[in-house]
Amino acid sequence: MAKVQPFLLPFHLPGLSQPGAACGVIPGHHRIPTLPSSAATSALHRLAERVLPQNSRPVLIAAAALAALAVAAGIAQWMLARRAQEAVAASHAHVLQVEALLSAVKDVETAQRGYVLTGQDSYLEPGRAARRAIEALLPQLEAAPLPAGQLRPLTAAKLEWADRVVALRRAAEGPAEAARAIETGQGEALMDALRAEVRTVQDEARLLAMGQAARQARWAGGLNALMLGALLLSGLSLALYAMARRRAEQRATALLDGVMEHAPIALGFLDRRLRLAHANKALAMLGEKVLVDGQWPEAVRTQLAPRLEEVLNSGRAQADIAVTVPPPTPGRGLQRQLQISLFPLGAKAEGIGIAAMDVTARHRMEARLRRSEARLRLIVDSVPQMAWMTDAQGEVQWYNRRWYDFTGGTAEAMKGSGWKEMLHPDHLERVGERFAAAVAAGEAWEDTFPLRGADGRYRWFLSRALPLRDEPDEEAPEGELIGWFGTNTDITEMREAEEALGAAKAAAEDANMAKSQFIANMSHELRTPLSAVIGYSEMLEEEAEELEGAEAFREDLAKINANARHLLSLINDVLDLSKIEAGKMEVQPEDFSPRELVEEVAATVGALVAKKNNTLDVTLDPALPAMHSDPVKLRQCLFNLLGNAAKFTEGGRIGLSAAPDPEQPGWVVLRVADTGIGMTPEQLERLFQRFSQADSTTTRRFGGSGLGLAITKAFSAMLGGRIAVESEPGRGTTFTLRLPADLREARAEADDGVVPTGEAALRAGMPTPAERQAGLVLVIDDDAATRELLARFLTREGFTVRAAPDGQSGLRLARELKPDAILLDVMMPRLDGWGVLSALKAEPELARIPVVMVTVVQERGLAFSLGAADYLNKPVEWRRLKQVLDRYRAQPAPGLALVVDPDAEQRAALRALLEREGWTVEEAVEREAALARMERAPPPDMMLVEVQGAEGGEGFALIRALRANPDWTSLPIIALTATPLTEEAMNRLRGKVHGVVPAEDGIPHELVHELRQVAEAGRKGH
Repeated sequence: MAKVQPFLLPFHLPGLSQPGAACGVIPGHHRIPTLPSSAATSALHRLAERVLPQNSRPVLIAAAALAALAVAAGIAQWMLARRAQEAVAASHAHVLQVEALLSAVKDVETAQRGYVLTGQDSYLEPGRAARRAIEALLPQLEAAPLPAGQLRPLTAAKLEWADRVVALRRAAEGPAEAARAIETGQGEALMDALRAEVRTVQDEARLLAMGQAARQARWAGGLNALMLGALLLSGLSLALYAMARRRAEQRATALLDGVMEHAPIALGFLDRRLRLAHANKALAMLGEKVLVDGQWPEAVRTQLAPRLEEVLNSGRAQADIAVTVPPPTPGRGLQRQLQISLFPLGAKAEGIGIAAMDVTARHRMEARLRRSEARLRLIVDSVPQMAWMTDAQGEVQWYNRRWYDFTGGTAEAMKGSGWKEMLHPDHLERVGERFAAAVAAGEAWEDTFPLRGADGRYRWFLSRALPLRDEPDEEAPEGELIGWFGTNTDITEMREAEEALGAAKAAAEDANMAKSQFIANMSHELRTPLSAVIGYSEMLEEEAEELEGAEAFREDLAKINANARHLLSLINDVLDLSKIEAGKMEVQPEDFSPRELVEEVAATVGALVAKKNNTLDVTLDPALPAMHSDPVKLRQCLFNLLGNAAKFTEGGRIGLSAAPDPEQPGWVVLRVADTGIGMTPEQLERLFQRFSQADSTTTRRFGGSGLGLAITKAFSAMLGGRIAVESEPGRGTTFTLRLPADLREARAEADDGVVPTGEAALRAGMPTPAERQAGLVLVIDDDAATRELLARFLTREGFTVRAAPDGQSGLRLARELKPDAILLDVMMPRLDGWGVLSALKAEPELARIPVVMVTVVQERGLAFSLGAADYLNKPVEWRRLKQVLDRYRAQPAPGLALVVDPDAEQRAALRALLEREGWTVEEAVEREAALARMERAPPPDMMLVEVQGAEGGEGFALIRALRANPDWTSLPIIALTATPLTEEAMNRLRGKVHGVVPAEDGIPHELVHELRQVAEAGRKGH
């Protein structure tokens, strides 16, 4: 060991220090003594170095290898002996199995002879058992590493011969034929051949076993000699290793000295008089930091003295003794913290070992950590909410001070599930179940409930909790769940405000109803005397016409009549609006021609339009269908729109058009367009408000009550439709009125007699093929904010969205749109989400649409039992929603379809249908053209073929030609029949086509189902 400058430990323990050794210090011992050495020891070391190699490891390896060789030789000898025994046993077993095979064949022969003689099947039963034994024995014989010879073919020939004889016996003239066959001697010859082969196989097996035994005897002598030689050499190697081990121990002692000197922990050894015998460099450096004038401070000696005495007296170690070392100069320098361990040297405590560590930096770090924790706790305790934290099982482990201030509970009582004691009994079960469900699912939790305070009164709280997770890793990509952190926010005042607001809303609604009733009553009361004014003014006009010189008087009467009629129209509008608000306005549907109604309206408003030098253009589509609706209300809507256009247009053009709706079959589109003053976006926002026009300047300039458009919008909703407007300042305005042609069908689709209005109607348009490709999602939720939020997210993710505000309109849209996925809420008026889900799964065309429940209700099990594809809780986790919906995106286009039909109109109708379903379409007029197209790439993925007549015409010929070509046998073909086919023709089509669809009256609905089946099969095949 290298010598270092020592430091002294001046301890004085009674009974331990010798007289004359002041404070236990031996004068003159200032350095660590070196290890003792003698001339004899040195000579021994030199001799060992000359005789033994420097590294003793090869010697040990050689000894171990020789010992392993001896063991291996013994094991090899044992294995050879055992293998010879196994070979003999296997040979014996093989001989017995061959003998058993021969015996089983004999049993078959015996059974055959018994049956030939008697004709009774009972004689064949032993033969069947023997055959089963033969079937088990032959594979075993062939799998064994011993010869099997020709046993299988000879056995098979013998069994075949027995079967032939039995078959002859079963024939009509069986006994004689079977006897003659036996007399031929063929069976006996086969049996003799089998016996000879059995003997040959047995002899070969015995010879192989004897050869194996002879080889084992030859190897045994050599292995014995090898084993003895290896054992002798191994002993010699171990002797050499023992000598090398002694030298290694000497080197290890020197290595220990080096380790002690350079170890990062301060190490030292004290004798029984507490004198320092050995010290490493780390201990010397520590002494330089803490010693004062070469001595330990008095405070340190006071702390260590009793511990040293206890180690010497008891012989037991003292670990982790915390020692505080004051700074060298009081008030200046660093106070150090040491961690010292003391241990006895030897069984009788011949000395004391000391290990010391300077833990000052660690103590400072721990102090900073404690201060940081205290600050964090102060912050958490100071937040206005009650905060808490649970473990991974949802058991609360910690609350902040606000919780205890409010509840008055203790930490012991509140730990775990003690918080439930504070819950109101009416909410205990519900809150507990929902929180347990959130914990089981590992999801965020939110709920509102009353908690009891320390004063015994309950207050309402909004509680939210988020899961806490570790850093993600390969085993847990989302991070392992470690618990939940939650807060409780007092919302008592907010709930009281909401209740007050609800009461105020109810009072306002009552006041509004009273206002509507008052207006209705007043309108009726005003209209009665006003009708008299109009009637008397008309009578006076008629009488004034007979008077001469009364032109001025007649003009005054005309003004009275016109103003009275204008006032009457205003009162009628107010009365209509009041009836609508009161729910007393009724729809009176009847059959009528929209063409005649539009022409009548145009003729009526012609004078009004021409009043400001405007021109009225009327456009009527020839395909305009008949309507079943309320013509009076439709006429009123057109009057209001045309009157509005005439009012704000001067010297321009006003257009009135009616046509079938191209986006929604069975609907009618009516448009009123003008080239008038137009409107700004701000004015459009106020357009349909009651008693409101674009702005005050418009009212002053053009007049009007502002009720016409509000009534028009209400009427359009009552007729099952919707109204939209487009306008630009200075360039005119276009109103578009969309109505169902048959109000009865619209009501049937809505199920409850009310056609959806507002947002649901605006989003009910049929998506285009391009929108279908993006993936169509139907959102059914009664909350407008949720619908808008979901729609914005889905649109951002590339989906096409349609929305419905209630369950019944959602069902109607699902039947109409067949979306790729449905997002469904549970808590909705009239028809809730469970009812909608049950109805969807009950309809075959809708049952396969995946339905994802998005709700605050915790009924995951019920949702899956009713057929839901997935279940998400509000507030929605958008990443999870995206992952769910990505599974239901619309698949790519089904592929290429070839339409083969000689009728051009029929081909056009089929093309439109296929393209609407997402197919790419090509056409062929006749068989040859279709076959020529099949030769070109890419080949079609599906074919529609028209077949007609008893023979099917060219369609049958085309199908036969396609199925005759091996490359086209799997092509899906749908046959369309314009006329009923005979049973013979149907049988000829079966197995050659995917389906046969009758099409006597145009394109059938069954064809859509067949097309979707083909597309689904194609997607699964890919």
